[in-house]
Amino acid sequence: MPSIAALERLLSKGQDSALLRYGLASAHLKTEPDADLEQAAQHLQACLALDPDYTAAYKLLSKVLRDQHQPEAALKILERGILCAQAAKDMQAQREMEVFARRLRKAQEFDLQ
Repeated sequence: MPSIAALERLLSKGQDSALLRYGLASAHLKTEPDADLEQAAQHLQACLALDPDYTAAYKLLSKVLRDQHQPEAALKILERGILCAQAAKDMQAQREMEVFARRLRKAQEFDLQ
């Protein structure tokens, strides 16, 4: 995987793309998983702004939001991602996001008790 610095150089040269933003988010999460959550979230949001059909970005962004203690926001992103996956007939991504959404809802119910 390219380094964050290498990916940032591509971005600074104007080579912005959904794939580059997803790669930057992934690199931030691998390098400093807890410290770089905000930067990862920003890159994933930019990724989805560039390509609203990028199902993997929905899934990863929902996990980042969960880790930022924003379960409601994570669920909203998952709902959008599930609809996107359905439209793209990406059954694997749809199932993974549905399972993650169920787990988030269950965790919220547990927290309320």
